[in-house]
Amino acid sequence: MKIPSQFREVLGTHQSGIALSSIGLMTLFGCYVVYVLFVRQHSLPDVAWWQLAIGDLLVIDVIAGCVANFTKGTNDYYKARSQSRWVFIAIHVHIIVIAWAYNIALNESAIIWGYTIVTAAILNTLYGHKSQALIAIVFVLLGAGVIASLSSPLWFQCIAGLFLVKVCYAFSVDHYVNDVLQHEHPTDP
Repeated sequence: MKIPSQFREVLGTHQSGIALSSIGLMTLFGCYVVYVLFVRQHSLPDVAWWQLAIGDLLVIDVIAGCVANFTKGTNDYYKARSQSRWVFIAIHVHIIVIAWAYNIALNESAIIWGYTIVTAAILNTLYGHKSQALIAIVFVLLGAGVIASLSSPLWFQCIAGLFLVKVCYAFSVDHYVNDVLQHEHPTDP
């Protein structure tokens, strides 16, 4: 199905119904898991409502984007737009803003952000290279070790892990390297 122009940077120009359903279901499930972790850890932050709103929206974006960036529609959209891939990587300061919104240590979020952005930039320079996916998974596993070594609450570490996967692996890797790019006019509806 064709995606409206205001959502193309997120979903590409076309997505299948299965992909859109998967994004929606995984976003709901991921938000539920984060909420359960909040409650179990008694770590609901004591911050202003507007900080919670900003943090909540960015958490939703990280969870949804983690799934959306694996889809063929998003992959094809950014495969055809190499400059846009660099912009996408550069604007992803989500984890720092989430940490600020929920009063999590900013130095820890800066470590996660720096690691993610540097590895995503390296992977973007390898875009389309046959060993890109292998290098990306090594970066993600090393990054998971970095995240686990921090003293942040478990719910934040989960969001940080999803942020790492979203930007470093789901986005920065061409998951459909052998597929012919369909550009703006795919043959299927």
